[in-house]
Amino acid sequence: MRDYADYAVFWGCMIPARYPFMEKSIRFVFDRMAVELHDINGVTCCPTKPIVKLGDELTWYVIAARNLCLVENMGMDLITPCNGCYSTLKAASTELNINIRLRHEVNEVLASVGHEYKGTIQVKHLIEVLYDDFGIDEIKKLITKPLDGMKIAVHYGCHMIRPSSAIHFDDSNNPTKFDILVEALGAKSVDYTTKMLCCGNNLSNTEDPLDSVALSREKILEVQKIADAMTMMCPACFNQFDSKQYLMEKSGERLHMPIVYFTELMGLAFGFAPSELGMDMHRVETESFVKTYHERSEHLKSAREYFDLPALRRCYECAACIDDCPVTKIIPRFEPNRIIGDIINGKLEEIVESPDIWYCTDCYTCYELCPQKFGMVKVFDRLKNLSNEYGVAPAGFKGGLKMFMETGKLGEPTEIRNKLKLPKPPESGVEDFKKLIKEIKSRKKPDQGLQTESMSEKIVEEHIGELNEK
Repeated sequence: MRDYADYAVFWGCMIPARYPFMEKSIRFVFDRMAVELHDINGVTCCPTKPIVKLGDELTWYVIAARNLCLVENMGMDLITPCNGCYSTLKAASTELNINIRLRHEVNEVLASVGHEYKGTIQVKHLIEVLYDDFGIDEIKKLITKPLDGMKIAVHYGCHMIRPSSAIHFDDSNNPTKFDILVEALGAKSVDYTTKMLCCGNNLSNTEDPLDSVALSREKILEVQKIADAMTMMCPACFNQFDSKQYLMEKSGERLHMPIVYFTELMGLAFGFAPSELGMDMHRVETESFVKTYHERSEHLKSAREYFDLPALRRCYECAACIDDCPVTKIIPRFEPNRIIGDIINGKLEEIVESPDIWYCTDCYTCYELCPQKFGMVKVFDRLKNLSNEYGVAPAGFKGGLKMFMETGKLGEPTEIRNKLKLPKPPESGVEDFKKLIKEIKSRKKPDQGLQTESMSEKIVEEHIGELNEK
């Protein structure tokens, strides 16, 4: 059992003032994770680099150090959900920890208000805490309504991962941790060419504020063709893609890309209602995204009961073994990759009732050649099992299973053995077999079917009765 730490949370300026629904979703999610967040009394702006550091560098370091001192006095690490605050506080603490002369100068100024920066705490981004401290496996345990079938475009934002000289929790040019967190919720993190493009927020300081719209527009135009929503963990980036997109739409542009803060996505997957998370407070409406999410969730409900849908999606998209199946070479109608795609598109019942699934010969060719060691054979074993439970399995399969349940074998010796002058077959172990089947039945939990790769609960139930009679 992991011993979760408490964190001091640095909200920054924009979240409490302009986007309090972000704070609400964060508090909901961390409360569900049993991780306590502690507010920091007395904090000021981090301070923001584009304004303060360019005006006076020493002021930037002193104010950042004072905020860090407040957290040091609390005796816990700092977490922030704002990219700008993270980049400022992380970069300032990194420089103060290695530049002794600067640290001494800063502490001389801080002494006038009774503070001294010691460098005793870590500065972490919320994404960093979720991925590195809490962990993917723990997050998955809390999911009650996964985002299966939803396509999400992740926007990292420059200051979550840069400057690399100070920030080391992910690759500054090819980050992956945010994407992995999105996919842990069941969604698909789509790739796109402008993914690492800046949102353009700081261009608001130019002579023409409309310049700041150009970069965000470019990303929206691309992702609206391939994603159901964009997600991010930066209020400044959110402002670019939500509020300014709204203004673009008001001016007549045909744009519509719902922008969802990442802890809102987590909240949905954890079972919170959109209204609880404040999603109705966005400028660009999110109702269409939520409606699509609910529809796909219901559509895939039955498939989710039997399959790991993210694993199926990876298998389908990989398709490395699509030409390796020996059956497809002689029976072109058997398309295992297409069948897996149909499952993740909500066609499970149609697939289970199709005779095509029985063309899988369990040869394990796909498994041995699979770069993920997943292999489609696992999927087809489960599909055949479901086909049997639905009562649509081929007669040959049903007959073989019936004989096994009655005799413990798939065939009985005949007189041919005598003609070949072979010895009498060894005694059958059918009595022990019957006892084992009964023991398995007695140990079965009320909500747990007696399932193996080639045996379904329905057939077992039928023959348990026959064995009891005998």
